[in-house]
Amino acid sequence: MINVKNKCLLGNRVRWLVSVSRRTRRGKTPKPKRKLNRQVYGLILITLCILVLAYFLWPRAAPIPVNKGVTLVDLFYSSSPRFTDDITAFLDAKDITTNTFKDANITVDFYRQLPQYGYSLIVLRVHAGVLESDPDKPTFLFTEEPYNTYEYLVEQLSEQVQSGKINPDNPQEAPVFTVGPLFVRSMNGHFNDSIVILSSCLGLYTNELARAFIDQGAKAFISWDEKVGLAHTDEACMVLLHSLIEEELTISEAVDKVMIDVGPDIAYNSVLCFYPQEAGNVKLVNLR
Repeated sequence: MINVKNKCLLGNRVRWLVSVSRRTRRGKTPKPKRKLNRQVYGLILITLCILVLAYFLWPRAAPIPVNKGVTLVDLFYSSSPRFTDDITAFLDAKDITTNTFKDANITVDFYRQLPQYGYSLIVLRVHAGVLESDPDKPTFLFTEEPYNTYEYLVEQLSEQVQSGKINPDNPQEAPVFTVGPLFVRSMNGHFNDSIVILSSCLGLYTNELARAFIDQGAKAFISWDEKVGLAHTDEACMVLLHSLIEEELTISEAVDKVMIDVGPDIAYNSVLCFYPQEAGNVKLVNLR
């Protein structure tokens, strides 16, 4: 679950405002502002026109090419490497390129660059949690990066990132940075119709995170609607990938097959889902 730890930042901001207010009262009475003359207004208008023209005429960055292959992001590799090793062997046998990121590689900046890799299938084997204090209950993705109050200030103040603990009831656990839907929408580049599989808890607890990935260019988002055990989601994801790649099933058919062959996680009654519904007929193509 996510724990918000921005009180010290807000407290500093309040104290600063109070100190400014006190200084203003002790100082001299401020002089009234001079009225802007026509020349200043003219300069402002010219500047605005230049900015508007620059926005429309400035060359846009070229679209990121889609690489044929799979990106594997594994936050659990050091303690549980078998899943990624087995998937890599399966993809190698199919002559499919894999790009793997593990453990300490998973940082805020890594997520920021995720669309830049350009792969058509992205598998996120990372911890996820829900921001309970937000009425929309958005899902956040965990990093391996220890949390602090002085990095990513803009992202923290704009609620793109939060502090998070896997077990909030454990006072000994150090929090890490997590990234949410607003951060996904600020990522560098677009996913260019990639399929994103979040093999983790709560990815589709609400549609907030999935919608952010779609808005950022992904074609489909597949995940669980509740908590799920790591062993259970590993088994389900393996069946899902075989169904999509080897059997060339549609997303809807592949998810149905997972729920028949593997089933829900009975410990949490979680179900594998996909978003949006119109992506059900999509097939995973052009991986080789």
